[in-house]
Amino acid sequence: MQLNRTLRVVLVMGAAAGLLAAVVPERRYDQETNEGALWRMGELCTVEGEFFSGSGKCVNCHAPDPNGHALVDENGVTVSPVFDWQASMMANSARDPFWRAQVAREGLINPGHRDEIENTCTACHAPQGFHEARLTGGDAHYTMEDLLADDLGLDGVGCTGCHTIDNIGLAGRFNGDLPINPEQVAWGGFENPWDGLMSGQTGFIPAYGEHFRASEVCTSCHSLYSHTQDLAGESTGNVFFEQATYLEWVNSDFNAEGVQCQTCHMPLVAGGAIAATQPNWLFEQRFGRHHFVGGNTFMLKLMKDNAAALGLSATPTQYDSTIARTLRGLQQATATLNVQQLPAPTGEVAFEVEVVNQIGHKFPSGYPARLAFLEFALRTASGDTLFHSGRWTEAEGIVGRDLPYEPHHEVITSPSEVQIYEFAFADVAGEETTILERAATVLKDNRLPPRGFRTSHAAYDTVAIGPAASLDADFNRSAEGAEGTGADRVMYRVAVGDYRGTVEVAVRLHYQSVPKRWVSALLAASEEHPDIAAFRDMYEGADRTPVVVAEAAASGWTDFVAEGGAWTLVPNPVAPGSRVRVQPGDAREVLSGALFDASGRRCAELTPQDLLGGFDAGRWVAEGAFLVRIETAEGPQVVRGVVVRP
Repeated sequence: MQLNRTLRVVLVMGAAAGLLAAVVPERRYDQETNEGALWRMGELCTVEGEFFSGSGKCVNCHAPDPNGHALVDENGVTVSPVFDWQASMMANSARDPFWRAQVAREGLINPGHRDEIENTCTACHAPQGFHEARLTGGDAHYTMEDLLADDLGLDGVGCTGCHTIDNIGLAGRFNGDLPINPEQVAWGGFENPWDGLMSGQTGFIPAYGEHFRASEVCTSCHSLYSHTQDLAGESTGNVFFEQATYLEWVNSDFNAEGVQCQTCHMPLVAGGAIAATQPNWLFEQRFGRHHFVGGNTFMLKLMKDNAAALGLSATPTQYDSTIARTLRGLQQATATLNVQQLPAPTGEVAFEVEVVNQIGHKFPSGYPARLAFLEFALRTASGDTLFHSGRWTEAEGIVGRDLPYEPHHEVITSPSEVQIYEFAFADVAGEETTILERAATVLKDNRLPPRGFRTSHAAYDTVAIGPAASLDADFNRSAEGAEGTGADRVMYRVAVGDYRGTVEVAVRLHYQSVPKRWVSALLAASEEHPDIAAFRDMYEGADRTPVVVAEAAASGWTDFVAEGGAWTLVPNPVAPGSRVRVQPGDAREVLSGALFDASGRRCAELTPQDLLGGFDAGRWVAEGAFLVRIETAEGPQVVRGVVVRP
């Protein structure tokens, strides 16, 4: 299919000197790696259209500076936007094999609507090609066939695909409906850009755009809905919001506090940076790293391992850098776990696990395949397993997972029950589906909302909590019932039979971006389309082990008593450095004791003299709640105390 557009090709000059002494965020390159990086950077698109240019045109001035003057942070490490972007999901969005396979499957399911499906999907995954065709009077649909023949489209979410977005009604846009500047103005976050060299060499005029510091510039491609089709492929007239990351952020405290998408996904360089290697007299200004960190380590590893087959330009070291940044984000800034023991009848132990979302939108968010799940293991003091929920194996995936989807749990009592945070939806017949065009109703959405998420917000109807989770009294609610915690609490009640003694708990929160359940139906169609077959081969050869996002451990014991009856701590609360003692309520003999912090971690063993004569709780707990377990001849007692700062 021929597109009506005028194209010209330009050469990238001077890149060699710019790369030979380059550095990347994770480690410095050696000479051999630099030469490979240079060769690969030369593969970037250099096509110029009427409204967009390939990212290869930006290499001249925005590749790493061999002199260490421009595009470096305070440690001399490169912050080159081209280098950081090149191994990101944004750069490779049009070559993403999972995306291509899913688009192919949607077209196979509804062949009469294939062109419209592909047109919708390429708007965000190949914005330069899509909008170049639209703005130059191309065909009504920009299809996968068009994309495969179009270097601008294959450049993914390239430099000009973002930097030409005008500030026109951004907050109300959906499905890649980008307002593209018609005069080749390249907006950015620099307040005083110098346009002499850039406009002369590329035709793009750099200009300060305040909207590039705000989340609204991300809205259109992160607010997506489908037009629901029935089982015969006919439109029902309804729409279904399949991805609404921006609107999730709108309904959060992050929005109210001014924490933008760029704050996390494009962190600022401390002290600023010089944005280009030419001219050499430019000065430092505010500069956001073009990391575009998400949570998809699985696809980054898959693309790194299949770079040649996919035609990708980044080096293995660049992919390793992006993967390392992504893993750090998942494990250090995504979610936290808290564990505490609860009282339970004789023969049982009970623990409450609290999962707290730390990010500015739902977790997981984005493409609805993504999920997170809790693994809870209870063992004896000698290491024997008493209970294990949420195991994962390569062959089975999440062990015990129900089909078509696992229900949301408030209490888990069996190893076959597992708490899975996910988005599941049904077609018009009420059957669970992974075909986005058939999505009609929500079956489950217990993805953890962001802090400050409220049902009273104007955006709530678009990003609502799913049916079961919305009835859970502690899902996104405090103990007092206030909304907006961004957390969920799950109780695990475990029958331990005749076992008596200490128990050890280990909890992990796992994350998967492309889980087996989602792709099983996709892979079943691999003989029907080459894109699905290609993804199948890559997927089956990939490491599909979930990422551990957070973990916690705690000690507990059988026959746990919540408050210990009449036994008390004196004084309580207690200041750090002050001594606190146990005050018995009767004549029972004290044998020994132990101090635990609020998470249930055993911090100290206490003698009878410690308990009755006094001990410094602040030595082990700097601030907050602690528990003291007292062993007596008649059985254990537990008392609760609080350390407060004076």
